[in-house]
Amino acid sequence: MSNPKSPNHRCTYDAFLSFRGTDTRKGFTDHLYRALEVAGIHTFRDDDEIERGANISAELQKAIQESRVSIIVFSKDYASSRWCLDELVTIMDRRETTEHMVMPIFYDVDPSHVRNQTGIFEEAFARHQQCFNKEMDKVEKWRKALGDVADLGGMVLGDRSESQFIQEIVEVIGNKLDHTWNRRLRVNPHVVGIDCRVKGLNMWLEDGSTDVGVAVVYGMGGIGKTTIAKTAYNQNFNKFQGSRFLADIRATSILPNGLVHLQRNLLSDLQKGKAKKIYSLDEGITKIERAIRCKRVLIALDDVDNLEQFNAILGMREWLHPGSKIIITTRHEHLLKAHENCAIFEVEGLHEYESLELFSWHAFGQPHPGEGYMDFSRPVVQHCGGVPLALQVLGSSLFGKAADVWKNALQNLDVITEGKIQKILRISLDSLQDHDKRLFLHIACFFIGKDKDFSTTVLDECEFATNIGIQNLVDRCLLIIDGLNKLTMHQLLQDMGRGIIREESPEDPGKRTRVWNKDASNVLRKLTGTETIKGLMLNIPMLIKDESSKIISSGSNRKRFHVEDYDGNCSSSRRRLGFFSWQSISFSSTNSFPVSNETGFKTEAFRRMHNLELLLLDNVKISGGFEDFPKNLIWLSWRGFALKSVPTNFYLESLIALDLRNSSLQHVWKGTRFLPRLKILNLSHSHGLVTTPDLSGFPNLERLILKGCINLKEVDESIGDLEKLVFLNLKDCKNLMKLPIRISMPRSLQKLILSGCSNLVLPASMILKNQSDSTPTDMKKLSLLFAVKSWQSIRSWVLPRKNLQLTSASLPQFLKSLDMAYCNLSEIPNDLSSLSSLEYLDLSGNPFLSLSVNMNGLSKLQTILLEGCTNLEMIPELPPSVEILRAWYCTSLKRVLLNLPDMLKTIRRAVLICENLVEIQNVFKMRPLRSVDIEMIKDIGLFNLESIGSTDVEMLNCLTGTTRKGPLQGLDECGIFSIFLHGSEVPDWFCHKSSMGNSELSITIPPHRNLKIRGLNACVVYAQGKVRDERLIYLGVPVLRISNETKGLKWSYVPVTIGFPKEKEHMLWLSHWRFANDELEGGDEIRVSVDKIRSSVRIEFDTKEFGIQVVYEQNNNEGSVTEDITTMFQHETTTPLIQNQVIAGDVSALASRFHKNYTNKVGEYFICNHNELSYFWSQLRPTRVT
Repeated sequence: MSNPKSPNHRCTYDAFLSFRGTDTRKGFTDHLYRALEVAGIHTFRDDDEIERGANISAELQKAIQESRVSIIVFSKDYASSRWCLDELVTIMDRRETTEHMVMPIFYDVDPSHVRNQTGIFEEAFARHQQCFNKEMDKVEKWRKALGDVADLGGMVLGDRSESQFIQEIVEVIGNKLDHTWNRRLRVNPHVVGIDCRVKGLNMWLEDGSTDVGVAVVYGMGGIGKTTIAKTAYNQNFNKFQGSRFLADIRATSILPNGLVHLQRNLLSDLQKGKAKKIYSLDEGITKIERAIRCKRVLIALDDVDNLEQFNAILGMREWLHPGSKIIITTRHEHLLKAHENCAIFEVEGLHEYESLELFSWHAFGQPHPGEGYMDFSRPVVQHCGGVPLALQVLGSSLFGKAADVWKNALQNLDVITEGKIQKILRISLDSLQDHDKRLFLHIACFFIGKDKDFSTTVLDECEFATNIGIQNLVDRCLLIIDGLNKLTMHQLLQDMGRGIIREESPEDPGKRTRVWNKDASNVLRKLTGTETIKGLMLNIPMLIKDESSKIISSGSNRKRFHVEDYDGNCSSSRRRLGFFSWQSISFSSTNSFPVSNETGFKTEAFRRMHNLELLLLDNVKISGGFEDFPKNLIWLSWRGFALKSVPTNFYLESLIALDLRNSSLQHVWKGTRFLPRLKILNLSHSHGLVTTPDLSGFPNLERLILKGCINLKEVDESIGDLEKLVFLNLKDCKNLMKLPIRISMPRSLQKLILSGCSNLVLPASMILKNQSDSTPTDMKKLSLLFAVKSWQSIRSWVLPRKNLQLTSASLPQFLKSLDMAYCNLSEIPNDLSSLSSLEYLDLSGNPFLSLSVNMNGLSKLQTILLEGCTNLEMIPELPPSVEILRAWYCTSLKRVLLNLPDMLKTIRRAVLICENLVEIQNVFKMRPLRSVDIEMIKDIGLFNLESIGSTDVEMLNCLTGTTRKGPLQGLDECGIFSIFLHGSEVPDWFCHKSSMGNSELSITIPPHRNLKIRGLNACVVYAQGKVRDERLIYLGVPVLRISNETKGLKWSYVPVTIGFPKEKEHMLWLSHWRFANDELEGGDEIRVSVDKIRSSVRIEFDTKEFGIQVVYEQNNNEGSVTEDITTMFQHETTTPLIQNQVIAGDVSALASRFHKNYTNKVGEYFICNHNELSYFWSQLRPTRVT
């Protein structure tokens, strides 16, 4: 009787994947592997495409032995690989002796060809019989293995799509695994971009902490929070003593006894199905507390909507056993803000190329669009904005559809997304109070892209608690405040908000609370407006663009065009359908479109809109009297206002904001008008305006914007009465000759912009003196921005007398922001340093050679801009307060002398396109070899300098992003000296070299009392690799890692500048590392490796070989060190002996000083220019799922 198969022992992997790399590695097998991993089936895949020997490697044998199931992908070229066939024999042997499962997959291969070795398999075996005519027993083993595995059945691709086939494989493999599979959660096999998004959460789960950890994964609806949490759960639950994933907590909790039901489910899993009945929340909490106190558990709570749900299930986290982890998914960023030490992971949308792949899986059943459908697919992908749910729903809805269906879909994307997508998104909105819902709808319709402060000013007057409401919307991921303080919102959320408004009255827009563009045009044209309407927006240029896009897209060429904006500027952004590459197109007549404003609208259309508060018009012509115009307007924005003055019967007394930019106004209105509530008045680009109105009737005015009023000659003296004015913008008012004498009267004035006022002469009262007693107190908070076109014009403003120099005494002494860009300054005013309150200084585009002024006097300076100063050769020391330096395109810049507290952060991307930069003080310095100490040259191993000194080498500076060709240079950087020169192999004097294909090298330094180690020499041979796709992460710059395994020290170094080899050429990177006395000693084990890291440059460098060499310092009190060294290292007869200290400081000391914020732990140092340091830091401390 045969012995029963032995049971599985310890299994490292769930599955072993056997495949022919040349056939399927980058296609089917890669997609299958990722689907298995996402489903929590830990899979071994051999990524080495080189058959490394005659026999299967020990590593692969071990992987097969430690896998529970083998998946064999038979493809057309599988049988031609002896490696694959040996692998198959090993798999079948294990199946005979253990409970090892085997699943054959027939990918475009007939199972009978595999079983009988016919067809293409017959051709492969004919070649094998010729090659192995003396090893026919091996060939017979291959034949038997193929016959046996084909007899097992397996799965055949047939006519199915790859995506469906992969999904079925994952399900079958899952069913073949034992009961632990039942605890795994189902995840869509076509999850794209999951690896990088789940990485941070996995690192948090595996951090080894004994503390109880809580992670909050938050983001908008449909963004992928649950998928990320499921994937992390599948990959980690078996590492805990107990686990449970509780799904749909929000929906379940509102059901009768919903929370009690969730408590039962949790206890059932934690107690292996032995949980007793629970009759109340309090009873459940008590039993859960007992169950989780004694075991380390992983609990995931999906879609938690409020803190009460969390407390009802888990109560206080102090109950949990040390090392337990809780994952919470929510749409509420600050759900647990009262709990300290929560890890916060924000889920952001997919990148465009990831979105295209995910969409393609659902629309075409493959990872890319079908032939001829790329132009159709990209607009849909853009509209979805990286939201996986939208991509899946839209892709599935278009699967198998004809081209005309796709065309129609492109014209109605906002309508198509109203179903399942908006149902999911609306959950977040429905959880809000009525106040926040109304605020969301107002913002979605009228305030997207508007400044937050401006929006708050207007919305506060609409009876909203705006600041609180906006924060609530941000917390729920329904609103974003961008870096420019603008209100932004995902396109799908805006579509949802507008869809809700349409539901108010589907057939009659005049009965809705808010109307815009096409519906607004119809309401005004048909006179159907009612008192229900609170906000109306009609943008004629945008409406024409929308309509023209639809007409043109229906043509045979299927191209979309962009109609020029009314001001002649082509806009590249659109709120909807902004995904097309717009081109300008001219139309002979607007009658080509169904929308035209040639006839205009009547004021009568507004007669019944008694409750209208927000009216936003753009290039709209309205005729008639304004007696019956709405009297409750809070915000009137009428761009392109066509009248020469505002009619006297136009009621404006309720206004908070009046925007008449790009108007035809010559006089704003006749006489004086009293607008007691007005806070914002914008008359920008009103080219016919000659003078401002009497402003004394605006007691609450805060912001007055007259930008681009090129014919404005006078600002009314009544501006002195505006006690609340904080902002005055007169930029590009080229004909303004003088400012009103009372300009200094408003005590609240903080920012005055006069840039481009080339004919302005300031009154004597504006020329501030150095003496504090003569400085007007009204101007202490003034921020004056100069951005004029010539230095002469600045001088004429202040003292219009000849040959007088402008000094800082002519400027407000409490100036906070000074913009003197493109002023043709050949030198900087000497007294600039006396502006002690200055925080922002822009000197870009000026021809001065140096910053001769003493910058240290600017003690509050935070930002200095020097872009395009092409004559600037050196940047001197800056005040320690400086946080931002930008000196782009300073093509003559050679030296930067900085000594700032966070210098590396300051210089990051500060010197882009500065091709001649050779030194940043205390960071790096490039110098010709002729100026380098000859002893250092010898120590690094170059003995015949003359033979290589004339060789030119092209150097790539990773900090500036430029290349420069010249004689050999030496690079000093943080205690490391490097030279780059042409060469194809590690020199002979390096006795420790990497073997072919190995990326790591280890040595042990023998102990000796006469041996004093001062450092290491390293040599890396590399060549230029391929240019990476722009969409991909660039993994091109070499990083040299040296670690002292004995002492637990590790150094990783990326040089700031690197030799740039030509195609098919090799480059040598020789470097000398100087260490402190106790960092390298006899007996220490040293490990050296060369990797590649993400870089901002698009060139990839491939390492061919590397070597290391220990460097010793001669001790004059001992015997001959050379003899001892020769005895211990027989091949190191040329080992350098350092006698002089050439580099000021050792590696660790300098790294600690300048890279202290980028050390992961004591003894670990990352030495590289700051552009690459950000990569290291992101890998070490991932706090966001992005």
